[in-house]
Amino acid sequence: MPRGRGVRAFGDACLRRACRPAEPGTPETARLLDELWDVLSAADGVGLAAPQIGDDRRALVIRDPDRPAGRQRLDVVNPRLVGTSGPVVPFEEGCLSFPGLFFDVRRPGGVRVEYVDRDGSPAVLEDDGLVARIVQHEMDHLDGRLFIDHLPPWRRWLLAPRLLWIRLGALVQKDRSPV
Repeated sequence: MPRGRGVRAFGDACLRRACRPAEPGTPETARLLDELWDVLSAADGVGLAAPQIGDDRRALVIRDPDRPAGRQRLDVVNPRLVGTSGPVVPFEEGCLSFPGLFFDVRRPGGVRVEYVDRDGSPAVLEDDGLVARIVQHEMDHLDGRLFIDHLPPWRRWLLAPRLLWIRLGALVQKDRSPV
């Protein structure tokens, strides 16, 4: 069960801020990763970045659906994209901060990302499948970018009414939450 923070919706200022480095290997960062995992699991998603729950540290979690149960979790702290590979291809993406919206987003097919794991050990992620897409999407969140930023301006303009409904829905939900 999530420990008190839910997914922030489009329009929340925290989604547009660049994150500060997290302190790897600390109990605070471990708690953040656990909270991210709890919220991700409750939402049945595949990736979640700290800004999506209102935290400004560079941390994210990924559920790799291609790995066996119990080994799907990947904790990523202070990731850095060091290379891409393959062609830039469209792929339908959604985002927990944009409920119900799905769009084709063009990204490189493969990535090489250096990061630190939850224990503070350096690690490298190399993937050319779904996890490559997920990590690029979540790393965008850490830099204050959203998946709609990858859409052409005319598409974002047409999307404006739906984005307004998402924001209004989040405000109504926030208004109803207990103090």
